[in-house]
Amino acid sequence: MAIQIGITSLAPGDRVEFFRTLAGWLSSGNGQMPLSEAVSNTCDAFAHDKYKTLKPKMDNINQAVHGGQVTLAAALAQARLGFTAQELAIIRAAEQSSQLRAAVPALADALDMQHKGRKNLMMQLSMPLAVGLMLIVMTLGVLIFMLPMVIGPVLKRRPEALEEFPAIIQGYWHASVWLNEYYMVPSVLLVGLALTVVFRNNSLVRPYVQKFNMWFTPVRRLIISFNSVLVVYFMPALVRSGMPLPRVLFTLADCIANPQITAQLKVAAEDHERGIRLGSALATLPFRASFVNAVIAGEQTGAIAERVDDLKEPYKIELERQIRQFVGTIKFLVMAVLLPFFIVSTYTALVGPIFGLLEYK
Repeated sequence: MAIQIGITSLAPGDRVEFFRTLAGWLSSGNGQMPLSEAVSNTCDAFAHDKYKTLKPKMDNINQAVHGGQVTLAAALAQARLGFTAQELAIIRAAEQSSQLRAAVPALADALDMQHKGRKNLMMQLSMPLAVGLMLIVMTLGVLIFMLPMVIGPVLKRRPEALEEFPAIIQGYWHASVWLNEYYMVPSVLLVGLALTVVFRNNSLVRPYVQKFNMWFTPVRRLIISFNSVLVVYFMPALVRSGMPLPRVLFTLADCIANPQITAQLKVAAEDHERGIRLGSALATLPFRASFVNAVIAGEQTGAIAERVDDLKEPYKIELERQIRQFVGTIKFLVMAVLLPFFIVSTYTALVGPIFGLLEYK
């Protein structure tokens, strides 16, 4: 059997298109198309061209749903195409309440917003992160390799000459000696940072990464903004499905990857089950006050879905603002912290040899 080369799962952008295509088929014919036919048409669209290697998995989804063997959520999970637990939770809840036609478009819109936001964030961060890494490498290169080559022979010939050097060069020299003596420290730190980035989703590493993210204010604000967008996109569809409000909150908790916000949503669901008003139960969430105000207004008018729906555009704009602010913070750190080190290292590299030559006169 020949080895088939191609994609084996759906990337975030592809999953957005999958749900958008499914939503389009579900709404065609005034929403009269059966689920099995809509799934069949969607799977067929994702079994050709660049997706041709996914055809066996798409056929399995189609057969499972068409034969009534499993639910759509279960079929998507079994296909192992990259659908996340949050996405499957929304599909599962919509099926249980017979509201797929309303939930799938909301899911596609939310995922599209999330995908574009993350893509925009990474594009804007790529340059400052690359510049920051370059500045760190150049500074370490000066400290570990260049200074010992330039100043080392001078101090070996006359150790007391160090006192005649400028304070900046003295400080750099002491840092160079320390780094060369304890070279394993920066090596371990760099390797540890790289492993943390690579294995950030590992069950052992993830709690520490999440704790740091919620501690670092710019990242915490960005996380809260991302998750608030997901909530305001998903919540109206779930409320309109006729699902009990505590169940809505539990489902939303399953859609959120951040453990702190997930726990607060579950507590709010339990409080609401005990009779506390929904707006009061949600007051502990770290979202903007407009979210709780919209829920309270919705409770009073019996239109929670409509009031939360009104927040989609403002929260989308707020997410874009938080992304710009976060990127600005990273750029500031690069310019205010790393760039001065680069300038000083350049100064040291240029002036150090001059002092070294003067000592040989």
